[in-house]
Amino acid sequence: METPSDTAAYVLSIEIAEGSVSVSYMSSLLRVVQAALREVALNTEGAREHFESRPQPLLAMPALAGGDSITMSFVFVDPQDDSPMETLSAATFDSFLDRLQAYVTSLPQPSLWGGASRRPPRDADSEVDRRMDQVYAELRRAAKVTLRLRGRSLEFEGDRLEIG
Repeated sequence: METPSDTAAYVLSIEIAEGSVSVSYMSSLLRVVQAALREVALNTEGAREHFESRPQPLLAMPALAGGDSITMSFVFVDPQDDSPMETLSAATFDSFLDRLQAYVTSLPQPSLWGGASRRPPRDADSEVDRRMDQVYAELRRAAKVTLRLRGRSLEFEGDRLEIG
């Protein structure tokens, strides 16, 4: 199995700390992550241009690893030859992690010891914020989830966010 240091610099990985999760959770997580990544790409300078022509880049999962945890890897690929689109992937995933981190750290804290509370859906400032709220809701459903890109990580454990 690849370790975080073995993963290409343009590959986003999501590790779910449980070895077994429900199919409905995986389906929902994949749906909201895909929608959020596309929305972020459409709102990121240098990435948006790739989606202005047909066929559009595809979000692919080149690796799925199991065991004590489930790790999914994501990359945008060229629809013509399935080659990784490294620049698009790196720009989109960096922006995605930036926006998710900013979203979560901007949420109100319910108590001195509590983590972030979700905003009511109507309070979303943008479509990207709405997507970040959906991603955050799905990540909180698992006991522990870690998103990684290069040496950077966002670890969610319930309401708690650890930035590495």
